[in-house]
Formats: sequence, C-alpha cells, structure tokens
Amino acid sequence: MLAGLGSALIYLWLSFPGGRSNLILFAVGTFGFGTIGILDDVLSLVKGKAEGLSPGGKIIAQLAVAVVFLVLVFRLLDQPNQLSLPFTSTVVTIAPVYYWILVVFIFLSTVNAVNLTDGMDGLAAGASFISISAFALIGGGGIIPFITGALAAIIGFLWYNSFPAEIFMGDTGSFALGGFIGSAAVLARGEVFLPLLGGLFVFETLSVLIQVGYYKTTGNRVFKISPLHHHFESAEGVDYDFFLPEVAWSEPKVTARLLISHLVLAGIGLAGFFIWG
Repeated sequence: MLAGLGSALIYLWLSFPGGRSNLILFAVGTFGFGTIGILDDVLSLVKGKAEGLSPGGKIIAQLAVAVVFLVLVFRLLDQPNQLSLPFTSTVVTIAPVYYWILVVFIFLSTVNAVNLTDGMDGLAAGASFISISAFALIGGGGIIPFITGALAAIIGFLWYNSFPAEIFMGDTGSFALGGFIGSAAVLARGEVFLPLLGGLFVFETLSVLIQVGYYKTTGNRVFKISPLHHHFESAEGVDYDFFLPEVAWSEPKVTARLLISHLVLAGIGLAGFFIWG
C-alpha cells in the first residue's frame, strides 16, 4: 500500500505543480508516520513479536513527525488555525499554540486509533476509505487529486486484505493511513469534523480506554474483549464476566456492520458540513 501511495505521489508531483504544498504535507504525514511503523514492524520481526518500538519510543517519534508537519503547515498554508464548526456556518480562529495542541492530538489519536482498528480483515482499510472520501468532499478540488491516489492504493490493498486476508497491514500500513487521515483533516480544514468522519476509530479507542480503566478500578470488564470489534466476534475460552451482552457474530459480519455504522457517522458529519454548515 505504501508503494502505491508513493507512486501516486510521484505522479501528482509531476502532474500538479500548483498543488505541491499540499503534496508535501500529505507526504510528510503519510510517510513520516509510515516510517515509524516500518521501524516497529522490522524490530518486531528481528527481535520477536513483542519487541518492537517501546510505547514511549512510538509516542516520541510520532510527536516529532507531528511537529515537523505543523512547522510546514504554518509555512505553506494561509491561516491554518481557522476552524469550521460542525452544524453551523461559523469559522473561528484560534491561537496558534492551541492549534498546535489540537493537531498533535489529532495525529497521535488517529494514528494509534487506526492501529487499534486493524484487527479484522478489511476493517481498518475499509474505514479509512470512508473517512478519506468524506474529507475529499469537505476539502474540495484542492485535495481531491491526492485523495484519489490514496483511495486507489486502498482499493488495491483491500482486494487482498478482504476476508480471508492474503496480506496484512501491520503497523506500517496503519500508521501511514492514520497519518494520511490526519493530514486530510488539516488540509480539508475539517479538523473538528474528525470525531464523526472517523467515528469508528473514536469508538475503537474509547473501548480500550473504558476497558482498561474499568478493569483497573473494579477488576471487571465492560467488553468481552477490546478493542470494540473483538467484543462482537465469536471467541472461545472466555471464562470471565463482562458487562455488555454476549455477541457472537462471524468476522465478515462484524466488519460489515461496523463499516455500515462508520458510514452513517460519516454521513452525519457531512450533513453537518453541507446542510447546516
């Protein structure tokens, strides 16, 4: 998938010289985080499954990429710290320091949320396709050529990643996709729309936070297994109680229903932009 994105970016660099500022930002967001994923995957292969980059090392590297991205944003874009608010026609300008905090949070949360969602065949890639398409509609012509290249790469990947998967995403693909989605949110001026346009990623992350927090507090579980998609999946050997009702769907059904839910949330976000915005 990264090879497909790279080929698309080279073509776009040559074909759309007027859009090179956007291309640079997409490249930094995608390949910066993708490089972290590559390093983590390579270390895991060399040292063993649990011996990739440490959690702290990942966060520091992700912060570094986000900072480089933001430095370039303020050099290449005009007033990037203007935000469109959902369900209103209001555009607000926030102080640059708050915008830096917002975008760093967007990148770190999105990159790691896509990584959490990559637990079922076709789920993370399918959800990314929906989110990226939604940002293309918000951002318009200035980013559509770059979005198209990413969507083509995702389609090619999904051909082999759909159930039963023949190839897998790994941290390389999930970090790169998360970086691309974060970049798309910034370049489409749709940062505040991300919780809806990336709704599944939000719920996957919340399920982990809720599960860990509830278990540490009470010793009990809310979900059968987290992240969220595993709660709905058939699972053997679960000999403990959990709060939510038992569900035992097949993997393709879980993927399909979560993607439908994700599409509905993205549709609500788009309505908030086009109808009430």
